[in-house]
Amino acid sequence: MRKNLASKPITLGEKLSKEPVLKPGLNPGAWVQRSLIKIFITSLLACISALSLLWLPGSPDWDRPEFVILLSAVFIFWWLVTATVLRNKKHFLLKDDRQGFMDGLRLDEKTAILDGSNIYHFGRKNGLDAQPLGEVAHRLRSQGYRIVCFFDANIFFTLVEHGAIRGEERHSLEIIEDIFGLEEDEIYVVRSGVQADKYILECLQYLPVSFAVTNDKFRDYAIQYQAVMEDSLWRKGVELSGGKVKLQKHQL
Repeated sequence: MRKNLASKPITLGEKLSKEPVLKPGLNPGAWVQRSLIKIFITSLLACISALSLLWLPGSPDWDRPEFVILLSAVFIFWWLVTATVLRNKKHFLLKDDRQGFMDGLRLDEKTAILDGSNIYHFGRKNGLDAQPLGEVAHRLRSQGYRIVCFFDANIFFTLVEHGAIRGEERHSLEIIEDIFGLEEDEIYVVRSGVQADKYILECLQYLPVSFAVTNDKFRDYAIQYQAVMEDSLWRKGVELSGGKVKLQKHQL
């Protein structure tokens, strides 16, 4: 019994290290196919490297410049392959985390997972811009919730389009911090080409004491994340009532 308790994961990083690695938007069949292709390419390049060494006439002479260059190239190649393989072993929640805070999220800590882009658009639609997102984050934080706020990769271009920042202004986390009242280790901008939806649902799947704050019902993921969506409290929408920002099914 003591051994089982000791081995129980405490953080999200520990939990995800024991899970199969899948990339966002990639089904298991495609993942297997890509893995086989990578193995084939790696094996082929390894054979080419070995044949290149055998091509050198006679016994290896460390003083020959071409041998040193070739050996260095082989070493660099295998270093890159090893680094890539180790990186790809990470779950995408950790691999795409530029701030590096997701790994240390405690599983026993109550967490509010905010759909930043969605709530921002809600604010824009109601003439409040960034206020709803900042207000919700502040109030939940004051209630002891850890905030994780996901933004789509185009958030900076959206802010430029809406006149919140200048087009020539450098894209940085400080901008998001200032506009939305968020902390650096609460902001997660997903990589280009994918939506934040899957990242939000993955967090819900692995963080036991959590809920999402969004007006998106994620219907496209209803089958894939059926277990997450079975709980009626998994999602809390944002609404305006009496001129005040409120969360459905939650008292701010």
